[in-house]
Amino acid sequence: MARIRHLLTASTLVAASLLTSVLTTSPAAAQGKAWGKLYARNDSGKLARAYGDFANNGGVYATVGANWDDLRRSDHNPVYVEAEFFFLKGGKWESAGTTQTARTDTSDSGSMSRKLRHDAHAARAVIKVCVDRAHWSDVCSPSAVVSFSY
Repeated sequence: MARIRHLLTASTLVAASLLTSVLTTSPAAAQGKAWGKLYARNDSGKLARAYGDFANNGGVYATVGANWDDLRRSDHNPVYVEAEFFFLKGGKWESAGTTQTARTDTSDSGSMSRKLRHDAHAARAVIKVCVDRAHWSDVCSPSAVVSFSY
């Protein structure tokens, strides 16, 4: 009986260890497609930079991971990343809305997600970095477009 109890305890520890490693591994980091560096510019040069990835996050979410920097911190115009999500349904990309990160006048990182649609088989994100200007139109980078099938 003591041997059976020992085997059950060892099996329980191995199972718990495997479960912990599965739960702590980030699917976005493991499966993400990089969207490269984007720059918001004006006539005087680069204002903001962003880069990151787009991933199938555990078969549940389409997730944009982003890092963004205000390259002109002294101008007091914060920067942010914007992503519009799409899902491919019946041969047509349908928008699932647009979201934005927090604004900062330094550097930051974060993520934006949409739940995967069961009636679709691919996800797409159209991503850009922008400078928030209070009384003028925001200055934004060209868009990066990244997709994956699921």
